[in-house]
Amino acid sequence: MTELLECRDCGHRTFYEKHRCPECGGAEFDGVAAGTGELLSVTTVHVTPDGVREPNALGLAAFPGGANVVAQLDETLSIGDGVRLVGDRELRATDDGPLRGVRLAAVE
Repeated sequence: MTELLECRDCGHRTFYEKHRCPECGGAEFDGVAAGTGELLSVTTVHVTPDGVREPNALGLAAFPGGANVVAQLDETLSIGDGVRLVGDRELRATDDGPLRGVRLAAVE
């Protein structure tokens, strides 16, 4: 998913699926384009579970409307860089096949 979920009642946006809006308690959401976010923090995990790349670079990015996303980084990025969500990337290997999801990539 490279979209954010926007609450129909108050417009607050979130990335992670929720049953209720964390701002107003609304229960209905629409998918909206994520747009450009700002990278707030980066970290590198050097010891990872089986099947997860090592080292594993992670970032926290803020997107318009209040959505914060933690995801793997596609490349070397710095705090303050503009980022976008890039979908359908292999995040790790599992017994049932690859686990796919989004990563944060530089705005082109």
